[in-house]
Amino acid sequence: MNVRPDLATARAVDDCLAGVALLSLEQARGVILDGISEISGIETRPITGLVGRIAATDILSEVALPRFDNSAVDGFALHADDLRRQTPLTLKIGGRAAAGHAMALALQPGTTARVLTGAKVPEGAAAIVLEERTTRSSTEVTFHFLPEIGGNIRGQGEDLSSGTIVVAKGTIIDARQIAILAASGNARIPVKRKLRVGVLSTGDELVEAGYETGPSSIVDTNGPMLRSLLGSSALAVSDLGIIADDRDEVASALSDAASHLDLLITSGGVAGSDADHIEGAIVAAGGRCETVKLALRPGKPIAKGSIGKMQVLALPGNPVAALVNFLLFGRPLIRSLLGAVEINKLNSSARAGDIFSHKAGRTEFMPVSIKGYDRDGIPIISKLGRGGSARLLPLVMSDGFAEIDPDVGDLDRNAIVKFHPFSTAFSL
Repeated sequence: MNVRPDLATARAVDDCLAGVALLSLEQARGVILDGISEISGIETRPITGLVGRIAATDILSEVALPRFDNSAVDGFALHADDLRRQTPLTLKIGGRAAAGHAMALALQPGTTARVLTGAKVPEGAAAIVLEERTTRSSTEVTFHFLPEIGGNIRGQGEDLSSGTIVVAKGTIIDARQIAILAASGNARIPVKRKLRVGVLSTGDELVEAGYETGPSSIVDTNGPMLRSLLGSSALAVSDLGIIADDRDEVASALSDAASHLDLLITSGGVAGSDADHIEGAIVAAGGRCETVKLALRPGKPIAKGSIGKMQVLALPGNPVAALVNFLLFGRPLIRSLLGAVEINKLNSSARAGDIFSHKAGRTEFMPVSIKGYDRDGIPIISKLGRGGSARLLPLVMSDGFAEIDPDVGDLDRNAIVKFHPFSTAFSL
């Protein structure tokens, strides 16, 4: 009698890449980024709307910051001569300065001036006394404390001097850079032109979301997912749709894409079966291609290629594998093409909330959820089911990926593990 196996719990005993030399993540990253050159093209744009764009040059401050000596507190200004006197010291109020309203006359010895936070320090003032350290009447102030010269004064240029680099070349601009660009007199700055990226899904079985599916059809999830991952203002993304498993059709689509794209990201067609045509299609289109076999789970082989000036990154067809490989290799490839400064966003730690089963030999990325935090604030994570390269529910229920190194086996409860939270993973 034949018994149908429980497909939900069955584990594969054969490794499809057993006996094949597999590259570590660092080795694979080296192959993917080898020979990549920054694209040319610079645009000068106003700072409004520049979040996510890449600074094309070092941006220098046109002014010193602060632009003038100003008060760090609400208080009262003192002349240097009066700082040498004894407390309590009572002085007449001889003027007032507020932000945007400088005091017209210089401060004289024996008098004080009311000065509010951000106001230009009156000429002749050597320090500002915090108002809480004074007693005030309508016309006089009594000082119970005298600071040193320069107390509570933000000196001109103490933040930065004119000509200081405020945004370095390759910086991905965010709200912090917008603030200092505005303050330093840079209303328009040069940024890299947008990287032209295309997304192409391959497979006879694929249909777009919303279309009727046949008995052997699968809805394309990689196309929408990858386009969402590419949702940066530094990128101009083209949806190239779905193409069938036909080498000539794929080659034609790739050749057309090479006429207007800097980078093409495909999914599917790289596993090496007789229905996988990406590598052959790249070559047929006049390009070159290299298959990269990874010591990675989930993630079958990926491929790196080029046709003319267009780079090609071919990802696996299974969605979780495509996601992991994009985060590991697609994002640094895009940063290299844009000349963006590379940062390691996949860099955090967590504590295993239970035993994590792991077969040594490959780096494994597991969807995990945060169940709490230990006394040091480190997340305590638990694995969500068995996972797998095609399982989407554990992915959407998780808070991030746990990364298990290839040289370790099962992880005991409370072991420290690398953790990549999705809250920081899905942006350039």
